[in-house]
Amino acid sequence: MLQRISHGDALLFVESAVLNLHKNAQTAQILLPHYQHFQCYALEADLLARGLAADKILAEVAVVDYQGFVALTVEHEVIKTWN
Repeated sequence: MLQRISHGDALLFVESAVLNLHKNAQTAQILLPHYQHFQCYALEADLLARGLAADKILAEVAVVDYQGFVALTVEHEVIKTWN
């Protein structure tokens, strides 16, 4: 995934992918050095559904609601999904 993200892109974590943003997650530590190259977001409803409060994820991640999700899709022309 990191090889396909360009400088200035936005990365939105949804559904169970938000678990990767927990401060103690190995994947979060892998992402940490790359945050200066792109914006990182997590869908608030998915964090809450999985018992993650905003203070339990990396500080570099902005939490957005569904309106913020829509705003991101309008702002960025190309949308890619990874499973």
